[in-house]
Amino acid sequence: MRKRSAQLLAGTVSLVIVAAACGSSSKSSSSTTAGATTTAAATTTSAAATQTTAAGGPTTTAGGGSSTTVNTQDDSVALAYTGGKAGAADATMAPIEIAYANQEGGTPGFPEATVGTEAAIDYVNTKLGGVQGHPLKLVKCVVQTEEDGQKCGQQFLADANAKFVLTGTLTSGNAPLLTTLNGKKPVFIGNPVTTPEFLAKDAFAYTPGSPGVIQGMAIFVANQFKPKNVAVVYNTNPAGTAAYTALTKPVLEKRGIKVTGVAVADTAGPQDYQSAITAAGADKADAFIPLTTVQGCIGVYDSLKALSITTPVVTTGLCFGTPMRDHLKQIGESGTVPNGWFFGGYGYSYDIPGYSPNDVYLRVVQDYAKAKNITNIEFTGFAGPMFGNVLTLVKFMNTIGPDNITPDKLRLQAKAFTGPMWGSVGPMACGSNPIFPSLCGIQMGIQTYKGGKWISVRDGYNNNPVDPSKE
Repeated sequence: MRKRSAQLLAGTVSLVIVAAACGSSSKSSSSTTAGATTTAAATTTSAAATQTTAAGGPTTTAGGGSSTTVNTQDDSVALAYTGGKAGAADATMAPIEIAYANQEGGTPGFPEATVGTEAAIDYVNTKLGGVQGHPLKLVKCVVQTEEDGQKCGQQFLADANAKFVLTGTLTSGNAPLLTTLNGKKPVFIGNPVTTPEFLAKDAFAYTPGSPGVIQGMAIFVANQFKPKNVAVVYNTNPAGTAAYTALTKPVLEKRGIKVTGVAVADTAGPQDYQSAITAAGADKADAFIPLTTVQGCIGVYDSLKALSITTPVVTTGLCFGTPMRDHLKQIGESGTVPNGWFFGGYGYSYDIPGYSPNDVYLRVVQDYAKAKNITNIEFTGFAGPMFGNVLTLVKFMNTIGPDNITPDKLRLQAKAFTGPMWGSVGPMACGSNPIFPSLCGIQMGIQTYKGGKWISVRDGYNNNPVDPSKE
């Protein structure tokens, strides 16, 4: 993301809802399914082939209907990406710590980020040889309040074995955490969702997060539908408000498009959503953008159906997560996710086979759930990106060597990394943005679900992701 896009974001406050665009933050999902994969109407072209080759080669996924059967592949994809050695880590060797902070146990909470982190660590330790034989050890600190961020920062700063810190998803406590660690230990931001994370100078974010996904959605709407007017419904929390006022509205209005946004409370019921959708003029608009929580996604879907509104919908991956899938199943809908909707995310989809990192992740997370006797594992939301973050850190540490890991050497590896990033589209360019120095990637992807099939629209599969810095 370059200066023009960054200026649109200046002053943005918490943006958790938009960074969740990669998926749902629900806690429930069937352990026997990895989403509802259908036959993809897209073909993996040069961009996807480049990314999958760099990550170890392509794989395939078979499945259809309401569940997915992931093929039993070997571990060559992850081994090539991380530079690991097949087999288990040596339990007699000194462990390498991953100091990890995540927000969970309250509202909002993102426990699925920990699911992805723990599944990756287990995979590295059992199949990828650890870090040159050394097993990984997770040292976790839970954040629920702003004060917890400083507590976790001080804990990690005092831990001589912690050479770096990995965050899951934080809407509280990130500023004191980053301030405490600044210049002392680098922070790898799993999913950048707030302004303090964008502004951090000793931190690295390899997913597009809020800036990429929400601005990318607005640009896609402008280019795809050539609208004269767009309706938006957003939640009244700071995240929803910022998603509308700082990221969506400026992009569209700059292109001469009239935007009507209506806010609804987080606790809004079905009638509230119907009223908001009507007030926004979604029935007469050329496109409709819901920027809501996952519960709001369900409310929006039911309201559009009740109002018989067929305006094109472009929204975040929150709306294709497991809660939406479960809801549609409960009400007897034939589709897996809302038919005809467009979804913004990190450039690849769990539901479109052929992108090796996601195919590997789905297999591994199911194996992990089975081994740990987890019957309702949440594999969507922030789980997948965290899995990729762990593997990327292992890649860095294998390059450095387990006996040579220092904060400075990790910084050098992080700055030199140009991609491909496991699970995210586009090149990485850490430090290239003078306003938001932590952001290393910005490109995002759009897919749609239509007639029982997932279709690649603009993403890594067709070599045409949306780049807000260039459009």
